Amino acid sequence: MRPPNHRRHFLKLIASAGVSAAVAPFVQPALAAEKPKRVIFVNIPDGMRPEHWHAQGSETNFTLPAMTQPLDRVKQDCIFLSGLDMKGSGSTHEGGIIKLLTGTAGTSGQIDVSLDYYLANYFKSQVVKPHLNLNIVPIYHDKPITYDFNGTSVGPEKNPLAAFDSLFGNSNSSGADLATQRRLSVLDGVKDEVNSLKNKLGNEEQAKLNTHLESIRELEQRLNSNVSACPSWNFNPTGFQVTRTRLWDNPEYLDSSRMDVIGDLHTDIAIHALACDLTRVVTLKWNNTVNDTVVPGTSSTCHGASHAGGQAFIDVKAWYVERFARLIEQLKNYPDGNGSLLDNTLVFLGSELAHGNWHNHEDMPFILAGGSAGGIVTGRSLKYNAVPHNKLLVSIAQFMGTGLTRFGTQDPSPSALSGLLG
Repeated sequence: MRPPNHRRHFLKLIASAGVSAAVAPFVQPALAAEKPKRVIFVNIPDGMRPEHWHAQGSETNFTLPAMTQPLDRVKQDCIFLSGLDMKGSGSTHEGGIIKLLTGTAGTSGQIDVSLDYYLANYFKSQVVKPHLNLNIVPIYHDKPITYDFNGTSVGPEKNPLAAFDSLFGNSNSSGADLATQRRLSVLDGVKDEVNSLKNKLGNEEQAKLNTHLESIRELEQRLNSNVSACPSWNFNPTGFQVTRTRLWDNPEYLDSSRMDVIGDLHTDIAIHALACDLTRVVTLKWNNTVNDTVVPGTSSTCHGASHAGGQAFIDVKAWYVERFARLIEQLKNYPDGNGSLLDNTLVFLGSELAHGNWHNHEDMPFILAGGSAGGIVTGRSLKYNAVPHNKLLVSIAQFMGTGLTRFGTQDPSPSALSGLLG
C-alpha cells in the first residue's frame, strides 16, 4: 500500500472547504492600480433580416429598424456594425456557431480555440473563475459556442442557481447569511484537521505548510478589508427554484415559459461576478441555434419564425434585443471606479447566421456596447464591405490587453478592425 500523500490531502482539504469560494466575493478590482477590462459575449439564435436589423443613415446620424429598435434608448452606448462576414465554408447554423468565436472555417475538423476560452485562460491566474459560461434555457444540448485549445467543446452552466453557488455561496441563504458566510475564515473552519495534518509531516514539510497557511491568512485579511465593496444583493427576488435536477425530468431551468426570469438571473450573476472581479470573461448564450423555444409574448418558435419572416420574426428578435438593452443599462448603472461597469466592459452581441432564412454568413448581425475606458467610441454605425469578422475578434482581444494581431484562420491580412477607436 502506498503511504498517504499528506500534501495532496491538504490541498484537497482546502479545495473542498472552498477557499476560493469563501474569499472570492472580496476579490476587488480596487486592489489593482486601475479597473480591469472585462468582456461579455452574448449569442442569440437564428440570425435576422438585414432590412429590419442594420442601422440606417450615416455614422453618427442613424435610425434603428424594428428588430434593433429596443436599443434606441442606449444607442449612444453602442456601435452598430454591418458588412462583416464570417469567411469559410460551412454556411449553416452548425458552421456559423463554430465560426462565431473561433474565426475558423466552420467545419468540425478545423475547430480552434474560441476567443472567450482564450481570454479566460489569459486571465486565469488573476481571478477565481476564469470563464463564466452560461446558457439560458437551451432546448437541446448541442451546437456549442465555446471551444478549448484542442477544439473540444466546453459545456456551459444552464442552472442559474448552480452558477450563483459556484461564485457567491448558498443561493438559499438570505442576504445577511451570505454576508456572514463571506466573512468566515476557511482556515479557522478546518483548524483541527490542519493541526492533525501538521503532526504527520516532517519539519521541512511543516515549514512549507506554514508558509502556505500564512499566505492564505494574509489573503483572507486583505480581502476581508474590502468586503463592503462587493456587498450581497437581492438575488432571485422571484424565488425561482430548481427541484428537478435530472435532465430527463425537465429541470425548471429548461422551462422556456420562464425564460425571462431565468435570463434575468443569469444576467444578474454575470454583472455581479464582473463587478467583484471574480471573472473577466462571460459568455451568455441564449437557447440553442435551430431551437424550438417559444419566446415569451410571442406565438412562434425562434427557428420557425426565422424561416417564415414577417412580424413574428421581428417580434422574436426584438425580444432578445430588449434583453440586450437591459444588460447595457444594468452595466451602465453599476458604479466602477470613476465611471461605470459599462465603461470598462466591452459587450459583443452576435448570432450564427446573417439572414435567418438564407443561412448565409455575409453581413452579420454584430453589435458592440461599452468599452469607453479602453478607447472604444460608441454612438456610431460603422459600415464595412465584406471584411472578415476575425478583425473584430482581434479588436476585442486587444481591448482586453492581449496584444494579439490575429485570431482564427480566415483573414488573409490579419489585423484589428479599423474605426473602433476614435
